[in-house]
Formats: sequence, C-alpha cells, structure tokens
Amino acid sequence: MAAPSTRRFTTIELHKQEHSNAAIAQLLKTLRQVVSRHIKRFKEVGSTFDRPHSDPKTFNVARTKRFIKMRIKQNSKKSIRKMAQTLDISHTAARSIVRKDLKFKSYKF
Repeated sequence: MAAPSTRRFTTIELHKQEHSNAAIAQLLKTLRQVVSRHIKRFKEVGSTFDRPHSDPKTFNVARTKRFIKMRIKQNSKKSIRKMAQTLDISHTAARSIVRKDLKFKSYKF
C-alpha cells in the first residue's frame, strides 16, 4: 500500500479536531473540494492510505485477433460492438484490432 501524503494526513488531523472544511482549506492553502475528497477517502478506507487499486483488465491479443477475423469471415455484417461484448473487451479495443491489425475498414448501412 502506498504511503499517505502529508497534506492528506494533516487534513484528517484537522478534521478530527472539528475544523470546518473551509478553514482546513484556508490553513493548508488548497481547495475546499480537495479537503472534502481527503475526508471522504478517510471515511471510506478508514485510514489516510490510498484506496486499493484493481489490476487493469488484460486479454490475449493474438487469440482475440483470430476470433474477430473468424467472426468477420463468417458474417461481415456483425457489429464490432457486439463482437467486443461477447469477447468481454472494450469496443475501442476491438475497433483498433479490426482497423490496425487486420487492416479491415468497417462500414455502416
């Protein structure tokens, strides 16, 4: 887990001493919205540490290319968005595979 920022820690300490968000922002020379975000994070996580991050979603590009190419050969009118949905990848990733890797041009009727 990443170390907490000093400003965030100071914000929480001042909040515990029951200072208002505006007063904390003025003391730390920062925006009130930043103070509110720090306090909200503290209430969610229970500490001044960063929220836990999820790993980015990855997929097998070679397998996906083969699958998309096969699907387009079977039915060239199949929408890229629907193919992306069945593969559980973003439609922009599917579009870039079709355009850049397979060198196909999509079209609409």
